[in-house]
Amino acid sequence: MLSSVENNKRVAKNTLFLYVRMLFLMLIQLYTVPVLLRNLGVEDYGIYNVVGGIVTLFSFLSSSLASGAQRFLAYELGTGDYEKLRKVFSATLTIYLCIAIVIVLLLESLGLWFLNVKMVIPEDRVYAANWVYQFSILTFLVNIISIPYNAAIIARERMSVFAYFSIVEIVLKLCAAVSLSFCTSLDRLIIYAIYILGISLLMRLSYQFYCVRNFVECHYEVLLDKTLIKPLLIYSGFNMIGSLAMISRQQGLNILLNIFFGVLINAAHTLGQQIYGVANQFVNNVYMATRPLITKLYAANQIEEMWQLVYQSARMASYLLILLCVPLLIEIDLILKLWLGEVPAFTVLIVRLLIISLFIETLTNQVIAVFQAANKIKHYQLWSSMIVLMTIPLAYIALLQKQAVYIPYSILIILSIGYVISLLWVGNHILNLDVLYYLRQVMAKVILVAVLSLVCPLLIYMNMDDTIVRLLLVIVSSLVWSSLIIWFLGLETQEKRYVLNFALKIRNKI
Repeated sequence: MLSSVENNKRVAKNTLFLYVRMLFLMLIQLYTVPVLLRNLGVEDYGIYNVVGGIVTLFSFLSSSLASGAQRFLAYELGTGDYEKLRKVFSATLTIYLCIAIVIVLLLESLGLWFLNVKMVIPEDRVYAANWVYQFSILTFLVNIISIPYNAAIIARERMSVFAYFSIVEIVLKLCAAVSLSFCTSLDRLIIYAIYILGISLLMRLSYQFYCVRNFVECHYEVLLDKTLIKPLLIYSGFNMIGSLAMISRQQGLNILLNIFFGVLINAAHTLGQQIYGVANQFVNNVYMATRPLITKLYAANQIEEMWQLVYQSARMASYLLILLCVPLLIEIDLILKLWLGEVPAFTVLIVRLLIISLFIETLTNQVIAVFQAANKIKHYQLWSSMIVLMTIPLAYIALLQKQAVYIPYSILIILSIGYVISLLWVGNHILNLDVLYYLRQVMAKVILVAVLSLVCPLLIYMNMDDTIVRLLLVIVSSLVWSSLIIWFLGLETQEKRYVLNFALKIRNKI
């Protein structure tokens, strides 16, 4: 039996490590983006992201297997079968090595054709774009082979190690962006792609070195055991639908914008995705800290404790998103001006619409953890993910009728609502999810907190001039007001007690 008290302590500790990591990453990333934008220029910045996006479009293959690796490793840790755990790791890495060959063939044929025939790139930058594409492929392959080692660290809930490696990686990327200013006689776009490849290779070797030294299962041997590979491939095959939907929505939208509006809108979309990524990381930290434990609870047949963790973590993820995004939604125009100086057109609109979409999907995303734990992902992927997958074709049809930047993002929001409904519906039929309880105890509370959290900062925003003083007042009032709303209306009694005890422990340690 997994102790409830120990589980809570471990989740809290891991979540704290992940948020410390996120704080460092966010601060460094906020500084890195304007440096990179200044050193590359808006045009080359847009080219780098849209060309790299072609490679990322194919990453649904690796992300599908990554999810499978984490799930199966965590499950075997929950059952305590360490011999099978070792075999699962070897089988996963074997699959990755095979799939890497397939990806290279696809990228060097279909992807290369699309880059040179369909992409809208200035003629004098096509040469550089092709070099960036080749280095991006190599970076992608390095990252694929790293994922099983990352999955082992997460499955074992070594979040402090994961945090340290992530901080080192983002610092190296900052150094790469800063060093571009010294490359006066070289093509900075190509040099930056080389830097990113070198950093990826270094981090891949670091992850492998740590895992081999500390985890018995990470000693790789060639393994072609069908009894292990088949369930991994079946799981990954169904999960691939969801990964394809999410990646095509993110990177396919970038390519779609390039076709209709050119690379300048790609710069705006990329900046929007940067902010979306920071907001999404608030949510993913909660998922990363809790999902291995959800799988272990399921493997140990502690179903009631598992569902309670799902409900609590779903609310916490949404509350953290509210704390971040309320001031961001209200003051994004001024924040972007202070951050970037010159803000690409439509960036403000894109950021607001992306954040609304993220908030909607966060309401039910944690239910996916139970589908994964139960190895029943096909039941929701065939519905929920296919809804998301419709974003690009519907946006393309709509843009043919009217070329307006807001149209793809409006479609994205509508489909996000359909995504939430489908998860609840399938969860009820397959997992016996109590939908009425979920609506009442999770979604209703979160939506009420979100609406009320807007009141105080909006009043300040509407009654003051556009200044830094107003920005600071909006941020402070939003954090204080939202925290009070969350405390009095969003938390259960036992959750309040746990928060107080956790805060007292941190204070005593300080």
